[in-house]
Amino acid sequence: MHDCQDPFTACYPALLPWAQPSRQDDLHRAVRTAVERSLVVLWGRIDLEKPATDADVHAIVAARDAYIQGWFDAVIRPVSRSTPRDRGWPSPLGSWLDASRSHGRGRAFRHTIAENLGFFARFEFCATLDLVRYAEHAARTATGPARQRAADATAEALRWAWARHADRLGWDDAEWYQYIEVNELIGWTTAALQLPGVRPSQAADRVEEIAGQEWDDWSPWTSDELPAPFIAQAAQAVADCVTTSAVTSSSAPSPQRPSPSGSEHDRPGKS
Repeated sequence: MHDCQDPFTACYPALLPWAQPSRQDDLHRAVRTAVERSLVVLWGRIDLEKPATDADVHAIVAARDAYIQGWFDAVIRPVSRSTPRDRGWPSPLGSWLDASRSHGRGRAFRHTIAENLGFFARFEFCATLDLVRYAEHAARTATGPARQRAADATAEALRWAWARHADRLGWDDAEWYQYIEVNELIGWTTAALQLPGVRPSQAADRVEEIAGQEWDDWSPWTSDELPAPFIAQAAQAVADCVTTSAVTSSSAPSPQRPSPSGSEHDRPGKS
């Protein structure tokens, strides 16, 4: 990825082929197979009904993370030449691409090896693939000029994100917009629009800032819909990113084309 390329823009084409549900099912099966093979190498055999210890679960989680790390190295790293933690990458991408970061160890909250395999031996990145898939849908169904497409796709993506979280009673340890992953959703949606000059990460940060405002007569625990003023302001913000990029592009100086015959001093007959 070029130093100036937005991480959402760079990674979106690489992730899109994996975002369909059938491919995600394949990834879950591949993780389960890889984990079980690793455990056979480590333990000699797998006793599915054996009571699980924390050490057993750590072995499952370590094998799972190794597989997912390998998947990222094959799919994402070729388009990411910079250090994710230095570039403000979307957190799921940045954490997996930073191979020096330790991932979860896991605890034996479930009784048997089989139960812990069912819970832990899954492809951990599917939530982001869901966002990529719907971002593509929102961008594909938006029509009209670039500003209108950006606004409509943003509003559609936000409504979808809210509707998929019907049970919100447990939302007590983070902001509501973090639960519906506003920043990442808008980043992928803006990348899916493929608008020249628009940086999806800037659009995502702006919408997240707007989401952090206080919204009168609205509660994330009881409201059926997002605040209409928030959706309108978010859509306007992404549309404004399109305008800003267009103005920046039009105001950039055009490169001077060299004279086919060189400079005035190089021309024959000049002393």
